Amino acid sequence: MSLSPRVIALLGFGEAGSAIARGLCAEGGWRGTPRPGDNAPRRVIAIDTALDKDARGTALGKEAKRLDVAIEGRYTPALSEADLVICAVQGEHALEAAQSAAPLLKKGAHYLDLCTVTGKMSDEDRAAIEATGGRYIDIAVMGGFFKSGIKAPMLVAGEDVEPVVAWMNASGFVAKVLGPRPGSASSVKMIRSVLIKGAEALGVEAYVTAERQGILKEVMECMGDVDQLGFGKFVGTLVQTHIVHAHRRWEEMGLVGRTLRETGVDPLMTEVIEKSLRRSVDAGIAPADGKVPAFDEALRILSEKVIRGR
Repeated sequence: MSLSPRVIALLGFGEAGSAIARGLCAEGGWRGTPRPGDNAPRRVIAIDTALDKDARGTALGKEAKRLDVAIEGRYTPALSEADLVICAVQGEHALEAAQSAAPLLKKGAHYLDLCTVTGKMSDEDRAAIEATGGRYIDIAVMGGFFKSGIKAPMLVAGEDVEPVVAWMNASGFVAKVLGPRPGSASSVKMIRSVLIKGAEALGVEAYVTAERQGILKEVMECMGDVDQLGFGKFVGTLVQTHIVHAHRRWEEMGLVGRTLRETGVDPLMTEVIEKSLRRSVDAGIAPADGKVPAFDEALRILSEKVIRGR
């Protein structure tokens, strides 16, 4: 079954919503490329509760007008005209948006949830949409709209998502099917953020220290091992060898902390890393033979003996 929406609604018209609108409304974009069977002009509508409430709200109203997007400051019956709804509000407002939109949705309308939420929050959003006959699609945005616009990479999860992904890719998005389980895309993004946002926080601590010592360029250029493997595989190698080398790495991080303090940098992240490594040391996971286990075995050991709470 193909997807051919005539009216698209955007919930939230901030950085994400307006970027998507610019892509949909651009010359050669979805709105300007009629398909066989279209019996009326394609339209983009938007809802943003910040409309005209402050300087930001005034600015997004002007952007909507520039793009010829009909925008409202509240959830109105106009939403019932949409064949497809794209929710791009902040994560803490995702459930409120779903609950506000759900009673107004056309039965069978697709609801694409782009909000940054947990898997459980995604389930709550889905329940609200499906209770009134909507078709919920879980989408994780894996890049930034500021730089990539509508082409920010997206993972899509849910039942029968193939037609949705096909439509998205034909309409200017860059989307990939993740699987049939709603919530899994949101979970992938959250777990990825452990690494990416963690690297961001570490980068702040490390690069400020390097800049103060006058060796920033040298530090930034010494990442050849990471570049060679790729970030994902590099982290996997660290996790695998952690079983054997946690003690040595724990001792090293103590010295790293001293280095930062000598430079006048509060070693916030470094101290947490030192504490995490000490947890593994105290768990006594180092193998007697000193051999690095297989990756799957390393994860099993860490899950059963170090990372508690299941």
